[in-house]
Amino acid sequence: MKTIFTTTALVAAFGTAAAAQTTLQFWDNQQTESGLSQFQQEAVDRFMAENPDITVEVTTIPYPEYQQRLLTAVQGGNAPDIATLDQIWVAAFAQAGAVADLTDFAASAGLTRDGFFGGAWDSAVFDGRLYGIPFNVDVWQFSFYNQDLLDAAGVEAESLTTFEGLRAAAEAMTGDGQFGVGLFGHRGEDTVVVVNSFIFSNGGEVLDASGACALDEPPAVEAMEYLQDLAQFAPEGILNANSGTMRELFLNGSLAIEFWPALEQPTLQASDINWGFVNGTAGSGGTAIGTFGGWNLAVFESSENKEAAQKFIEFMVREDVNGDVVDLIPANTAAAEAFLAENREGPAEIMAHLGNAKPRPLSARYLEVAEIQMTLFQDVFSGANVAEAATAACADIDALN
Repeated sequence: MKTIFTTTALVAAFGTAAAAQTTLQFWDNQQTESGLSQFQQEAVDRFMAENPDITVEVTTIPYPEYQQRLLTAVQGGNAPDIATLDQIWVAAFAQAGAVADLTDFAASAGLTRDGFFGGAWDSAVFDGRLYGIPFNVDVWQFSFYNQDLLDAAGVEAESLTTFEGLRAAAEAMTGDGQFGVGLFGHRGEDTVVVVNSFIFSNGGEVLDASGACALDEPPAVEAMEYLQDLAQFAPEGILNANSGTMRELFLNGSLAIEFWPALEQPTLQASDINWGFVNGTAGSGGTAIGTFGGWNLAVFESSENKEAAQKFIEFMVREDVNGDVVDLIPANTAAAEAFLAENREGPAEIMAHLGNAKPRPLSARYLEVAEIQMTLFQDVFSGANVAEAATAACADIDALN
């Protein structure tokens, strides 16, 4: 007898796995020379094992070309289903309608601001809606110090947490080929985030609540004037120096204090430097507030697999997964506590600083704002009148709107 397999019979006989198989295209910033780190690849494999109906195909792209590759893909109708986005890109992609609104998904999945570092969560919010889920984070800046140089100068590490104390320490440790502070001022995002942290820690802002420039307000001007004065205790060539330049000087023992995120710790742990750190530096009576860096997971609006992409996000930020897949610090606070306890010195201090940190301006024109800031900071480190330079910068920033 001839057997005829109807669709119903085929499903009954073989299940729906073949018909329901979904392939997700996931783009990520390249973590190693070979692409994904070992831990990230293991996480992707683990997700597929838990979700056999979903295949994840991963593309890794070096940071310098990543944003442009994403833009080109969106414009060409070839965007991935899901990607990591630098915090500073989210607003522009959201305004362009390129990434999906995840507000309702987050609520249904039980993903809330309370489960993540608040400033990181805020970096994914645009016009009151959520366009990403925080994946990993770090904060600029911690003040790493050479304990031997502090001891030789009679400086207490805790004094570095105030503007007055940091300046006095920098002066005491500068001379005879040695420099007190690792300030740098090249045209780069590392310059922006460090200067922002001093502005935030003095009660200032880059943009106010209305989106207008606040760099010409007294707290921001005072912070920049402070840094202008502090620069005399930094190595020469500050306008062309970057954070990497200062790392080299710190590692060779000629720099007493370096400004860097917690990501620096593994390098210092492998060195011979007797080092420690404090959580940034605040103005009089204030609390040090760092500037967030990190990545958010976003789903692209053009994706035909949004439900599977959301399931992948939910997996990647899960407490038992998030700490195994990040190259920075997990954005999930519970995962971060365990990660820091295992991998970093001073985990409680790092958690506190992350809890206080703020994102960079949540503007769709952020990259242009940052370029104007870079020009301002180069003027500041060149000795310009800070108030006048800030007024000019604010005129340029406000003209973007």
